[in-house]
Amino acid sequence: MSYAVAALVDIDDFIASSQAQGQVWARRQLRRADRAVHAAAFGRPGVTCRPQPPEEWLVMLTGADPEALMSEATALAEEVRARIVRETAWTATVSLGVPRLGHEEAQREAEREARLANDYKLVLGGDRVISSEASAARGALSPPVRIEEELTRRVRAGDRNGAAGLLAGWVDRCASERDVDPGTLRNWLIGELLFVVDVVNRSRLPDGSTDWVEACARLPIEDIVTVGDIHERSYLHIWLRETLGRLMPPPARTDILALAETYLAEHYTDPGLRLSTVAEAVCASPFYISHLFAEERRTTFLRHLTGLRLRHARRLLTTTALPVDVIAARTGYPSAKALRGAFRRHVGCSPTEYRRAGLRP
Repeated sequence: MSYAVAALVDIDDFIASSQAQGQVWARRQLRRADRAVHAAAFGRPGVTCRPQPPEEWLVMLTGADPEALMSEATALAEEVRARIVRETAWTATVSLGVPRLGHEEAQREAEREARLANDYKLVLGGDRVISSEASAARGALSPPVRIEEELTRRVRAGDRNGAAGLLAGWVDRCASERDVDPGTLRNWLIGELLFVVDVVNRSRLPDGSTDWVEACARLPIEDIVTVGDIHERSYLHIWLRETLGRLMPPPARTDILALAETYLAEHYTDPGLRLSTVAEAVCASPFYISHLFAEERRTTFLRHLTGLRLRHARRLLTTTALPVDVIAARTGYPSAKALRGAFRRHVGCSPTEYRRAGLRP
């Protein structure tokens, strides 16, 4: 009578680190990891090791005592993890099934259970041993937070990276919930992706409802199926950026500039308004906003903001009797001194002199 237990060794963050460091580096690390896994398995009776390219190894343990076999599998898993940390630049997750009685069919079942356990890496994170007990059914029914309002704003602004970052952070937050299993997390994510499709898609049926036939052409079924194969959150983040890049049309330069100018016109009276504030509001980088003002308007962000503030100040000086300090507060300057300085630099006189001269804005 023989039992089988599978241990699936999975390198953590393989795709993300390979993209960051390059394929040559990744191949060198894989060779080291392969030696580490085989060294941990070497000399153990009833243990075989089979690579599962590019970044997994299936270690199969067989024996007559299921409890002893499970203890040996756990010890082997910890040794593999320690060797990989010591001999490579990576960490690893080792997922264990439960002992199965039989021969070939038992080994196939043992591998299936180890892969089911490894699926929980999506919610538990890596650098650990995951046992089959982790894959017990859980019962979370709804996400802990909702992001649709902010997601809509970023999608409509054409901010692909911002939308992907928001979704990635939301996935991490949901994964930290105690009762979330991988399937539930993926279902929530697919729901958010379909929401993005609905926001992006402008085609509507005669009754005003979404034309889902056309909308789903933006998110092919192959993409949805792919989510089911992802068990690494770092790769899921990469996949989100790529998928949203396909779903969302790039924003027009003039649209970004118009959004920035509109935001400035509505908020220039705020003394704390900065380029970074506007950039965040319109989902673009500060550098890009500055570039657009220089190229499209032949001015700078600061000159544009100063022009709005001084135009309002001149109007108040000539149409009201408000003190200069009150006018400064109403036009975005922190003090009367700051307003006087701006007036002398850009108008050529003080606010009081401007008022006495009766000049028009």
